[in-house]
Amino acid sequence: MPGDRTSSDRQGQLIPADPSPRVRGGFAWYCRRLVRKSFRALRIVRETESLARDLNRDRTPVVVAMSHAGWWDPIIGMLLHDAYLPDRNGCAPMDAAQLEKFRFMRKLGIFGIDPDSAASLNAMLSYVDQWFHAHDRPAIWITPQGRFTDVREPIRLRPGAAALAAGHPEAKVLAVAAEYTFWQDQKPEVFVRFARCESNRDTTSAWHRALTETMQENQARLAELVIRRDPHQFTPLIGGESARINPIYDWWLRLRGRSGGIEARRRTDRSDPSAHPTPRWACHSSRAESNAMPTAAPGTMTRGKESNS
Repeated sequence: MPGDRTSSDRQGQLIPADPSPRVRGGFAWYCRRLVRKSFRALRIVRETESLARDLNRDRTPVVVAMSHAGWWDPIIGMLLHDAYLPDRNGCAPMDAAQLEKFRFMRKLGIFGIDPDSAASLNAMLSYVDQWFHAHDRPAIWITPQGRFTDVREPIRLRPGAAALAAGHPEAKVLAVAAEYTFWQDQKPEVFVRFARCESNRDTTSAWHRALTETMQENQARLAELVIRRDPHQFTPLIGGESARINPIYDWWLRLRGRSGGIEARRRTDRSDPSAHPTPRWACHSSRAESNAMPTAAPGTMTRGKESNS
């Protein structure tokens, strides 16, 4: 059963989770405060929210494959789990050497594996299989890139997530893309997009291709929305208020009936000719000038008063 330590576990092959709802609830409260303090907002792409929320009602296992842009990913993943999959019993792998240093994280549902050991994949698959059978509505969160990766890099995955999906054909697979960037405020913002992943065959290689393509597409779609800077495309899970300048100056502006919020101003793309129709007077002027100017014969170039044919 997950939670029982064997002799092989003590040798570092796998450190099981020891989940505690009380500890997890307290840590989730701390994480929400930490994210609110460190970021202006945590925004979710509005049109994809139902993809995650619908999985909370499903009784089949769920495999969540999240991009790995930085240190904040596990914390953001926990907040997403609580917001969209609150009825699921989740677990997540972590480097066993790091888990040994932060053993309280076992109480959060985190188990430890050795990413450099060839035996770790089979150990993880066996452990997750036990977890899925021991818990109602189970889920596993995994960052299949296996290392911090810039969002502009191509998606390259380790085989763990694909092997999990192939080993559990009944499971639903959800891809999560996250990006950390600045909009209007001095603090950065977190942007998240969900996508469902499906494979036409239940093999590790087929799932590896499906996950790679889905995560790459999901990250690209998220980047497009972030570049647009349109807050209406997102649901703020945390924060999301208008950016501020300074508390005292904002108070002074409010006394004068003005807002201190810094709103995003969307400008028309000047490279789009359809967005800038030519004024009618310019059309008339162009036609008049074209009628007044002499037309050179084909193959003839004029320069001042000289002409060479």
